[in-house]
Amino acid sequence: MGKVLDRFSKFVGELTYSEKHVLYYVEEHLEKAKQESLTKMAESNNVSTTTIIRMCHKLGLEGFSEFKYLLKDIDENIRPAENMLERYSQDMEKTLSSLRVEELEKISGQIQQADRVMIVAVGLTKMMGEYFSKLFMQVNKPTSYVYESHIIDLLPNMVQPKDLVVFISSSGETKTIVNAAEKIRFKSADTLAITNSADSTLARTTRNSISADVQRVQFGGYDLTARSTIVVLIDLIFEFYLKKVMK
Repeated sequence: MGKVLDRFSKFVGELTYSEKHVLYYVEEHLEKAKQESLTKMAESNNVSTTTIIRMCHKLGLEGFSEFKYLLKDIDENIRPAENMLERYSQDMEKTLSSLRVEELEKISGQIQQADRVMIVAVGLTKMMGEYFSKLFMQVNKPTSYVYESHIIDLLPNMVQPKDLVVFISSSGETKTIVNAAEKIRFKSADTLAITNSADSTLARTTRNSISADVQRVQFGGYDLTARSTIVVLIDLIFEFYLKKVMK
């Protein structure tokens, strides 16, 4: 998936044919689209300006101006830095400096109060979900690890009132996980999101969330955004929990 489609992937299914045509045009002609006015973009796609504005609203934006702003932001965020070591160092420093002890204490309290922790992760974060669940198993905390999509779809029917469901997603926009979180929010179970994006849909959907502050990076069509920061968050959460239960 390309830069623009990746950013708005969860909304694409809601667009009409003409609106999708505009979005695909922007994807394929990003540098040109960044410079075009609303009228010029409408002419380039042989659609009305109303079609483009309607597309922006369906993408969750206020209007065309915000869409243009995000196009610039998308382009800046995915460009890999020349010095990779410096980028990783900056990501880790920003992440650690943005965390608060109170935030980690609250999360460890959520875990302590839960009868069972259900950890949900797919794709590249699946191994992190398994790692997190094994940490809890070491200390005999009842834990379930869910990673298969068809089981995740059934999750809203499986959770109990005193469960804590932990969703792990780097982007916070993974459709399978976001859909499950949206359904579980109407249950009495507690929820937590661990992501690399504090303003993601997942972080806004769960009752509590913790996020790393990382640069989004793509190179040669591959997503190189650091996941190591999520492991750091998991390690910190577990250490805070362990100290709480051993007091």
